[in-house]
Amino acid sequence: MENMQEIILNDHKNIKSFAKICDNLEFWMTRLPAPLRNLPIIHLSIPGSHNTTTYTINRYNDIGIDESKILQFFGQCFPFILKPIIFNWSINQHESINEQLNGGIRYLDLRIATKLNSDSIYFLHGLYGSEVSEPLQQINDWLSSHPFEIIILDFQHFYSFSEDHHRRLIGKIKNIFRWKLCPVYNRLDHITLQWLISQKYQILIIYRNIVAKNFQDLWPSGMWPTPWPDTTNSKELNEFLTETIKRRLPNLGFISQCLLTPNISYVMRHLNGNLDKDLSEKCRLASFPWINSNKPGPGGMNIVITDFVSHCDFLFSKTVIQRNATLLEDGNLTRP
Repeated sequence: MENMQEIILNDHKNIKSFAKICDNLEFWMTRLPAPLRNLPIIHLSIPGSHNTTTYTINRYNDIGIDESKILQFFGQCFPFILKPIIFNWSINQHESINEQLNGGIRYLDLRIATKLNSDSIYFLHGLYGSEVSEPLQQINDWLSSHPFEIIILDFQHFYSFSEDHHRRLIGKIKNIFRWKLCPVYNRLDHITLQWLISQKYQILIIYRNIVAKNFQDLWPSGMWPTPWPDTTNSKELNEFLTETIKRRLPNLGFISQCLLTPNISYVMRHLNGNLDKDLSEKCRLASFPWINSNKPGPGGMNIVITDFVSHCDFLFSKTVIQRNATLLEDGNLTRP
């Protein structure tokens, strides 16, 4: 099996033109060659993080409403046994939002939930994380200090959400990001980095709930498909990534999830393990060659996400960003 050192060497072959860009991941969009800044963002290769805010989870926080009722019940009875186990399999990222953004990540994946008898809104994955306000404000502050970078923010799942909860969350989003929000269009093929910056838009909000249709700056789920592999098998992951990208519609965005996801039986067989130790390296060995064998462009690779994006000095970000060099090498700069 190809090891990580071989992947790194592979990754840096024939991409010398992008070496300087990846020396400073914090400003990689700013430093893209002009022809790429004028391509639709759905034709670029953009790195993202899966369950972006799980770094805010504490091992003794409340068990999340995304877990089964049975697990929630036993978690209340045996919290010092179950919560550390859930914690080990709930953390997908170790670095803060600022660190991820400085490491080149430009797509952020969020799960949101409420708590009983609380008006606050929290991040969630297995266990509750932080209240949403401060990390969202950190994103806005980062964008203000990086005026030529853009972020795609995906509100992926909502748990125990009423219409009032949606109203309050959307109000918070609008209040924080204000004029930076890119309005919704029927097509994405005119939305380039250059156009976004010229309009002073820096953030696209994907809001995967039907209420999005009532707002002109919340992108509906259907315009950004994000098929989930749902497997612990490397071969199945590669086959899934390959087959789903073949079916990608040309005028929509597309998220490829380079993930291996444990189910209950897998966790039971690895009670002393965790996501990072037991699945992340296996996932990298499968997904990095897949990324290096695919290209962005019309019908090609677009947003690519994974767990633990900071591994090996953000090699994942560098690998995904460097695939944009193929657009220059192939002369594949045709606008639709």
